[in-house]
Amino acid sequence: MDSLNSNYLDAFYTTCQVKNFTKAAKALNITQSALSQRVKNLEDQLETTLIIRDRAGLQLTEQGEELLRYCQTKFQMESQLVKRISSQGEESLNGVIRIGGFSSVMRSVILPSLTPLLTKNESLRLRMVSREIYQLKSLLKSGEIDFAVTYEEILGDNCVSHRLGTEVNTLVQKKSYKGAKVYIDHDEEDDVTKRILKRKSFASNERQFLDDVYGLIDGVKAGLGMAVIPNHLIEKESKIIPVKPIKTLSIPVYLNYYKQPYYSKVHKLVISELTALAKNYLSK
Repeated sequence: MDSLNSNYLDAFYTTCQVKNFTKAAKALNITQSALSQRVKNLEDQLETTLIIRDRAGLQLTEQGEELLRYCQTKFQMESQLVKRISSQGEESLNGVIRIGGFSSVMRSVILPSLTPLLTKNESLRLRMVSREIYQLKSLLKSGEIDFAVTYEEILGDNCVSHRLGTEVNTLVQKKSYKGAKVYIDHDEEDDVTKRILKRKSFASNERQFLDDVYGLIDGVKAGLGMAVIPNHLIEKESKIIPVKPIKTLSIPVYLNYYKQPYYSKVHKLVISELTALAKNYLSK
């Protein structure tokens, strides 16, 4: 088989990045029909379907996901080579760190752990996204992020996982809270409160949802109910106390990424910095 056409790969990769043919065509400064034709030509060359269009948007097939990871490696190598040749000995790193995780660790653990690397390399950029746990694997799989911080190792799918530490969660309430047993959670899929109370379900009037962990903290301080919150986020909150009898839940925190034949220097440094520094903010 002939080598893959770089224009076809650019069209495929850009489409995967923006999840939209119109936006991808604009980014590449070509018509949408030209973009679609390039992706189709790539599929014809590989004799397989790479992208499926449905009502939910663009979905990658298994072959499309594999090709996306190839493109990520290829473009990382190319970008690093070009910058190394053109930098004329400059040591500053370039590129974008794309990392997603759950809200209780992104601002309090991931950001401060990566700050030394970012301040040392002014051309290095960070793109953080906070999502619910169940959304992160699909973001990693679709190539929207390069690293996923989760409660569990992402097994299979050729993933690599590193344990960063442990998040200790406690059921808490506002001091002098006298309200009903109302529990504040992220959303209906969040099962941490169920796990700490060892309950299978709640009545509809027992729960309310305040989006992310900082919403939970604000809701507790406002006296709207009780919530399970990581200890490292409320150590200095004098208005928040544990519910008695004290109930805690320790959850491991993992850094996940896809195994690749080549890792850029930035990729390696992100792993090194997080595995070394995240423990300063989490329990062992």
